Parts: sequence; structure tokens; C-alpha cells
Amino acid sequence: MKSLLACLCTLLVLLTTLKAEARSLTPVEGLEVLRRSFSNLQDFTADLTQEKQLSIMKKKLVMQGQIRFKKPDRFYMELVPPYSSKVLLKDTVLQQRLGNQGELQRIVLPPEQGLSRWFATLSKPVTAVPEGMEVRADQFGTQTSVTIRPAKGGQLKELTVVLHDDGTVRKLVLEERAGDKTTMTFRKTRKNVGLTEADFRLE
Repeated sequence: MKSLLACLCTLLVLLTTLKAEARSLTPVEGLEVLRRSFSNLQDFTADLTQEKQLSIMKKKLVMQGQIRFKKPDRFYMELVPPYSSKVLLKDTVLQQRLGNQGELQRIVLPPEQGLSRWFATLSKPVTAVPEGMEVRADQFGTQTSVTIRPAKGGQLKELTVVLHDDGTVRKLVLEERAGDKTTMTFRKTRKNVGLTEADFRLE
């Protein structure tokens, strides 16, 4: 009984400490954290676990793969079987191939949701939140979470970025207006490795 009480007391102390460490940031402070994290970053590659919750399914799909990113507007993701797929984003043009022989799909995003637009916004110190954008940011110990709701009109409803205190991206959460939700957790992140255009091709 005493050991149980001791465990409960320890748990309460830990929860109180974690709650005390959490603090809200202003929207401008949150965007500044994002800006600083990418200011010295030219590219990165990482292993990832992707969890996808489709609005039409109760079961969550869990996938493994790798991503690559290069400023100002290149993003590549490859997932391995059993959910193999390749995704390439060049600014506002999204291309996707499901499986090795699947048909190539192409989607054009609104200009305000292009990668170059995002990084142009974060290229200089942030003094105000861009018009039409909503931002929420919180710090939890050594991590910062920044949630962005872009202007209405596109497929993306909400984007959340979770960063380590050294600026490394730990997690991305994307919520679509149709109800789908994708969570990407990164591991073995390597920064500024010298990625080239050859690393951003759908073969």
C-alpha cells in the first residue's frame, strides 16, 4: 500500500512539473521559432513513421519510410510496402504514385500554400501574422509546437510542427478539410547533407 501511494505521489509530482513547464507563446513568437529553426537549414533527410487516419475508415494506417527536404520548395517522401508510395512536392505542384507501377497523380495547390510562399514568409524576422492565417504555439520542456491554420480555400485545414530545442523537426501533423489526418514522426534526421535535384525525382 505504501509503495502504491509513493508511486501515485511521484506521478502527481511529474504531472505538476510538466504542466508548469508548458507555456503558451504568442502567434508571432511561434512563427519566429519556426523561422529560426529553418534559418540555417538548407536541406535535411530523415526516417519516418507515418500514421494516417482516413475519414472513411476507423482503422489507422501506420507506414514507414523516408523523407527529403531542400529549400526553398522541394519535398520528397517514399513509403515502403505494404503501403508503398512516392510523393514529390515542387512548390505548388504535388505528384504522387501509389505502388511501383501505379498511375501518377498530379495536384496543383493554391499559390498561398506553396512551399516557396511559406519560406518567403519565414525568410525575415516575423513581426505580424500574415493576413488570413491563424497561429497557435506552445512550449513543452525542450519542445515547441506551432499550429498554423492557413487562409481558407485550400485542401489543408491545419498544420502542426513540433520542434526540438535545437530546431530539428520532430513531428508534422496535417489535417485536411475533408477530415483526413496525417501524422509524421521523424527519426535519424540529418541536416545540410547537400541534396541535389537528383534526390527529388519520381522514378
